[in-house]
Amino acid sequence: MSIAFILIFAAIEVLMVFVHLAIYASLAAAFGIASPWFDGAFVLLAFTFVSASALSRFRSGPLVDWYYRFSAYWLGLALFLFGASVAFYAVLALYYDHDIYVSPALVGGIVFGAFFLVHLYGTWESQRLRITKVRVPLADRPGFDAGFWKGKTAVFVSDFQLGNVYRSAFLARAIRKIVALAPYVVFIGGDLYDGVSCDEARLIAPLRDLRAPGGAYFISGNHEYYMKDPGRAFAAIRAAGVAILDDKKRDLGGGVDVIGIDYRSGQTADGFQRALSRAGIDRARTSIVLKHEPNHLQVAEAAGAALLLSGHTHHGQMIPFNLLTRRIYRGFHHGLKRLGEMWVFTSSGAGTWGPPLRLGTRSEIVVIEFA
Repeated sequence: MSIAFILIFAAIEVLMVFVHLAIYASLAAAFGIASPWFDGAFVLLAFTFVSASALSRFRSGPLVDWYYRFSAYWLGLALFLFGASVAFYAVLALYYDHDIYVSPALVGGIVFGAFFLVHLYGTWESQRLRITKVRVPLADRPGFDAGFWKGKTAVFVSDFQLGNVYRSAFLARAIRKIVALAPYVVFIGGDLYDGVSCDEARLIAPLRDLRAPGGAYFISGNHEYYMKDPGRAFAAIRAAGVAILDDKKRDLGGGVDVIGIDYRSGQTADGFQRALSRAGIDRARTSIVLKHEPNHLQVAEAAGAALLLSGHTHHGQMIPFNLLTRRIYRGFHHGLKRLGEMWVFTSSGAGTWGPPLRLGTRSEIVVIEFA
């Protein structure tokens, strides 16, 4: 483990301790619960998510699963409690600035109660898989056979994050939805796994029910490479009947190729360019590029790609983090956008990372029609 990695985790822990102590101080001020026991409990809670993440990286089992799920849900609740703490003091300050006394318990009850209800809504929203329909105009692209693709659709889904929070039952529900859509081809855009220690084959067993005439194709994401043995994960995916495109190309018919980029290959512009060359991208045909993270997009556009499909960003998962992903990915953080002659679609993903929360974003399965 590098020094930089250790320093990042240490900084996160310092921040988490500050957040938890702020929550404790606010609850104490509102409801008079000050106690060394509560103080100690909040300090311990500040270490749960990082410790659970480290533990689940190397161990699996019912206790580890439970501890990770508890820490993920608690982290989500803590974020909202911290927001409520800021709002609590802001409301009190507003009243006191106007020389109006109001009971801290009353303000605390309203503010913390409201934020808790929003948290419950965000947790519920994270489990809802919605269908997003997109129409991508490719009729003017080289080699595209509009007659072949008439009435055919592709499904793109990314970021299931399967592990201790999202289990095989979540994947099975998604597969039933996908099969009901009767797509011609299915693309899985990486982060099928969350990166924790698990029974790789059992976790993705529902993939065996995925059938599409044009095939099902997978590319790796960063979380596959967080696993102790990524090779076992990739072997389980292949055994489930899904082809892995690691810098490879497949002919989908109708003048369309799909090119999958391995996550590691696409992390630099030069690496991405070499991967496209190895795959044999052809300007005389319509090429769909699958790349987990929507970066170095100009490389694919310069190579003549017609459409690039990505995930990774989760659309920020919650307001206001979507403003951050928008800035990081220069507007290509979610939805269908145009870059020169190339279309780019970035999905918000099916699952979530860390706290299972969605607020102002959606968990989605994307249906693409090629017009």
